Amino acid sequence: MKVSDALASAFVKEGVTTVFGLMGNGNMYWWHALDQHPGVSVYETRHEGTALTMAEGWARATGQPGVCTVTQGPGLSQLATALIVAARARVPIVVFAGETALDDPHGVQQFDQARFVEATEAGFVPIWKASEAEEAVRTAFYRARVEARPIVLNAPMDVQAEQYDGDIDEYQPSSTLLPGRQRVQPDPDLLVETANVIAQARKPVIVVGQGAAAAGAGEAITRLGDRIGALLATTLPMKGWLGESEYHVGVSGLYATRTTVQLFADADLVIGVGASLNHYTTEHGYIFPNARYIQIDVKPSIVMGTGKRADYYVQGDAKLTVELLDQRLAEQGHASTGFRTTETRAMLAEYDPDPREFELDPGTVDPRQVASILDESLPPEVGVVHGTGHCSGITAIFMRKPRKLTWTINTFGCIGQAVPTAIGAAVALNGAPLVVVDGDASTLMHMQELETAARLGVKLLIVVFNDEALGAEYQKLVSKKMDARAAAITTPDLGAVARAFGCRGRQARTLDDVKAGIDEFMAGEGPMLLDIRVSRSVISVPYSRLWFGEDV
Repeated sequence: MKVSDALASAFVKEGVTTVFGLMGNGNMYWWHALDQHPGVSVYETRHEGTALTMAEGWARATGQPGVCTVTQGPGLSQLATALIVAARARVPIVVFAGETALDDPHGVQQFDQARFVEATEAGFVPIWKASEAEEAVRTAFYRARVEARPIVLNAPMDVQAEQYDGDIDEYQPSSTLLPGRQRVQPDPDLLVETANVIAQARKPVIVVGQGAAAAGAGEAITRLGDRIGALLATTLPMKGWLGESEYHVGVSGLYATRTTVQLFADADLVIGVGASLNHYTTEHGYIFPNARYIQIDVKPSIVMGTGKRADYYVQGDAKLTVELLDQRLAEQGHASTGFRTTETRAMLAEYDPDPREFELDPGTVDPRQVASILDESLPPEVGVVHGTGHCSGITAIFMRKPRKLTWTINTFGCIGQAVPTAIGAAVALNGAPLVVVDGDASTLMHMQELETAARLGVKLLIVVFNDEALGAEYQKLVSKKMDARAAAITTPDLGAVARAFGCRGRQARTLDDVKAGIDEFMAGEGPMLLDIRVSRSVISVPYSRLWFGEDV
């Protein structure tokens, strides 16, 4: 068999069932070989970057490494932003990338692919000769899992065309190299000291991050929170997690409500579980002015967003460490009311996240009301993917219902990633409804992938908060009392554009239109886009704080 066939077979033995990509000279023979395996679905996208981002969404939803494929040269270079986003989000992905022939150093598409990949913070596994084919695949999948980032498997065209003499039936997948999950035990003496510190706290807050969820620490954190009377908060990427608790206060940091900020001012202890406690989460320490910090993480050390180490740093598995702390406190007979009072419940139940009034632009609606309608109308089993930019500061605060899936796509601070991420996740969800909420500029960046969504038939609602502007930059210019018209960009009826791509679509200029659009999506099949015209005059709470200096 050819090397390209052996490589495809090795991917199948790694358990690959789903691949996203765009075909070119460098990957078409491998693609053809893979497509012959009945258990594999290869989904062609309209852009290489979105193929990788769909693979990221699929990986997030399944917990397995995503797979993407591109051709050499410009095919790979199109992945730049998507590779950085996935690497910083710590999502395991294997990218099968073609490479120009080793004996053709002056080919028009030749460039230093290893150097390029290194700059994107992803990993690189080259195949220099036929005999390395199987080992290269195994290494790529092993590194993707262990390093939790994209790994580019680089396959030159002439090597792919060579004869492979190995026995693919004897291939051992990367899973045979993995020891399984090993829980890092915390230091016993430090555990005792930390438990004593928690026992002394009057008003503790537990802030949970992605590490806590990855360790399966949810139940343990809930029990500890009940025992010590803690408020529960999350980092922005974990928005909504553990939201069933009546003492869940939402996101910690810039996206916190004013009530949350007021409560945090009284906190005397912050327990970070699987959270880096970066400057976004702690607001450089501003929102926890009187608190000491305990941080639990598997890393040897973390410097928090305050520029300091935690007062008590415990290296250990999140689930195991929290369980041991709770057990220690139980043995001491410790139980505290802490924040869990009638007064706190009243504050959380009655507070309006943003009571301000704005004069709306003609023909538009208030985006805060739109977010509330979405939250109320969509059942909790419907997942929501949030984009980035100005609208995310509105949806993060006004969409609070606990859901099975709530993601915020803002790892690299770039727009354009939410919709393709959601398409990949929708493929993994296999017919279950999913909603993605993003701005107009971000959605338009990869509008061509509406055709991909329609072709795949995914049950995805794309909600566009359309202010006909680069919303973030528009508000920043307004805050500086500058002419903001350069940040305003008119858009066509995006509902009509969606219909042209084969999706359902409609425009909404009233709140009744919004409700009708949600109902239409839930009642029908396939993807749909809802183009909601929102007023630029409404400034999100985070931007009001950050750029306008308002205490909202």
